[in-house]
Amino acid sequence: MFNVLEKSLNRPAMGMRSRDGGGGGGGGGGGMGGACYVYPENLITNPNLVSPDVVYQRGIDMDIPMTMDDGNVVTMWGFTDGGGGMGGGGTFPSPAMRVRQGQIVHTVLDVNMMWAHTIHHHGIEPHYYSDGVGHITWDVQGASYTYQWRPAHAGTYFYHCHTNTVLHAEMGMYGALIVDPPEGIGTLYSGGPTYDTELFWVVDEIDSNWHRLAWDAGTCGGNVGLHSLNPDYFIITGVDGSGSTAMNAAAISGTFQRGTKVLARYICAGYHPQRIRFGGLTGTVHISDGRVLPNAIQATELRAHSGERYDVIFDLDTRGEYIIETDIIHWVSGEVLGTTRSRITVI
Repeated sequence: MFNVLEKSLNRPAMGMRSRDGGGGGGGGGGGMGGACYVYPENLITNPNLVSPDVVYQRGIDMDIPMTMDDGNVVTMWGFTDGGGGMGGGGTFPSPAMRVRQGQIVHTVLDVNMMWAHTIHHHGIEPHYYSDGVGHITWDVQGASYTYQWRPAHAGTYFYHCHTNTVLHAEMGMYGALIVDPPEGIGTLYSGGPTYDTELFWVVDEIDSNWHRLAWDAGTCGGNVGLHSLNPDYFIITGVDGSGSTAMNAAAISGTFQRGTKVLARYICAGYHPQRIRFGGLTGTVHISDGRVLPNAIQATELRAHSGERYDVIFDLDTRGEYIIETDIIHWVSGEVLGTTRSRITVI
């Protein structure tokens, strides 16, 4: 999904002034034409558009307060359900997209502001004009752009901003993207297993020091600390996962009748590796990164790296309380930096 170090050019973009990009806070740093390695003048109309089956409108919100269990508030960024600029209405994670396999989908991104963003539909593999990779296809700045895509495989995906990717993903600019088979919700993939309900485990880490940077920090080659991620919060699906919040949150934890089939859609949204322990449950992994496994795997824990996704079904046949823990592990030292927790209770 992301590289911790993003390549920068030593020269400014044509017609743009060079600046360090390291100052400012939240959405306040940088301005129109203020960043290096950002080319909004390349933005063109997508020439490949046809009539869609589904349309999603997305705007930008760069002032989403997130309150942690310790009472501290960290500013997140995200997409809104609808167009427009910094008028609020965004959530973290961003609103989910849910479509069926084979549908033609348009995602209309409205960046009515002087800061640049994109949408990349991770794992979908669209045409070049709809890939949403910043600096290439294209940085959307003070404009609107339509991405067109058609998912070929059911499973769990996600979408995220791909401008100054390292920082913008850390700031929370991502959301779940679910592709159902033609049979619809309740069947994992065409001809595959069924399930009764879903949980969403989107695990991430936050280094609150990064959340004081400008949107274009580091794009001109200045060292703004993006090589050093030292998280102080560990979150799951938009809430602080280290305390009790996640264990009482809908769609993250739940109480179920014995015999229920629960589908857990897991996304590794952080940079550090993760180890997911199912707390005594055994899950069946059917899909990895949007592709059906040739043979489903029984597992009591999983390992994941940045951008990985799993679709795991739990057949809840034994009563009890099960605590699912995800350890966030330093990629060099192997130290456990923090742990998120959710809960499945079977009655």
